[in-house]
Amino acid sequence: MLVTLGVCVVGGTTLAAAANPGRPRVLGQSKRTPAVIGQPAPTGTGQLDAVSCPDAKHCWAVGTPSAGPAAAPSAPAGASTSLPASPGFVIDDTDDGGQTWVGEPLNLDPSPALEGIACPTIRLCMAVGLSGSASAGIVLTTHDGGTTWDQVVSPAGAIVVSSVECTSATDCAVIASDGTTYWSAHSTDFGHTWQREGDLPAGLEDAGDISCLGSEVCLVTGFTPTTTGHGQGAIVLSDDNGTTWSAAQVPAGTGLLQSAICLTLTSCLATGTTSTTVSAVVPAKGALLESVDGGHTWASSSGASAIDDIYGVACPSQSVCAMVGTKWIGKPAVGTGAVVQRHHGSSAFTASRTEYTPLPLTALACPSAQRCVAVGGDTVARIALTSAATRSTPGPSRSPLLTPATLTHLPPLIGRR
Repeated sequence: MLVTLGVCVVGGTTLAAAANPGRPRVLGQSKRTPAVIGQPAPTGTGQLDAVSCPDAKHCWAVGTPSAGPAAAPSAPAGASTSLPASPGFVIDDTDDGGQTWVGEPLNLDPSPALEGIACPTIRLCMAVGLSGSASAGIVLTTHDGGTTWDQVVSPAGAIVVSSVECTSATDCAVIASDGTTYWSAHSTDFGHTWQREGDLPAGLEDAGDISCLGSEVCLVTGFTPTTTGHGQGAIVLSDDNGTTWSAAQVPAGTGLLQSAICLTLTSCLATGTTSTTVSAVVPAKGALLESVDGGHTWASSSGASAIDDIYGVACPSQSVCAMVGTKWIGKPAVGTGAVVQRHHGSSAFTASRTEYTPLPLTALACPSAQRCVAVGGDTVARIALTSAATRSTPGPSRSPLLTPATLTHLPPLIGRR
């Protein structure tokens, strides 16, 4: 959804320009140099739900179509206006570290709803989700850096493919569902063929992103229903590259979980919200869990106090981590984008100053220990990972349109699907 803000930050905005007192201030601009600079995604982009960056310059973001076609560009006086409007974009890319983005058209009508992407190199990407007809899972691949995208075979029986992880230029794993059971599937030829592997534990709902540390351990978050409209956060893991899956032990009463990663074979993080409501967006605090045994058992951590509902976490090194999510402001609560970081092994995350983050940030990729890219709604943001950039409170963007009642276009707190 595009939000009319009156002013916007264009792709060429720089840190120096943002701090220039001679320029008019934009919505959400911090009084000091921000560590996070957001901007609108290309016109016609729908809701972005996932992002992958094979290096510090190249990133691809995917999501769901906009509510309607993008408006056609204005034509010069006297020129023909018979060309059809653009169908909009569900894939955007950048080749300059997130300063400028372009939409990548697909020869698919209707457009698919893409829920995950993995780019092992700057030329190879795999995107997954739901076909435009909403009748089957879809897998798209590119071998030329996004110039062309081809639809390849989906895992047999999948009515949706919810996430993907590629540990090499050939080796990819996905989480798929037939509507009753989630399972993993594995491809060693970049999506030309798939082998079904283990079922995820019974009772798991809304299985989210798959995150693997090489071929050693893979994690998937979700929830298990408790009472009507509520659920307990859940994490499932595989120690054999998806052949079998088991439920991890999480503290009783854990809120809904959105993302989990392992930094090492023993040290892992999981993030989400303290809310257990699965039927509506309820403003809540961020939740952070930690594991010291490779994801088998988890304990609550207080390190996420500087951010509210958390959607994504990434650690480009063992000493640097970032999380993205929501900052709830005012009464009634307004949801804006928030970023926190931690450095040098600190247990606490510190809020980063932001400029133009009017929407919650729901996905994160950190291709280096200096830079990350985040997306959420029709917003993209680049993040500087520096401990000096986190020493004061952020200046979040405000928009009266982004109350809990109108956040249904964003990923609900039960996941990004």
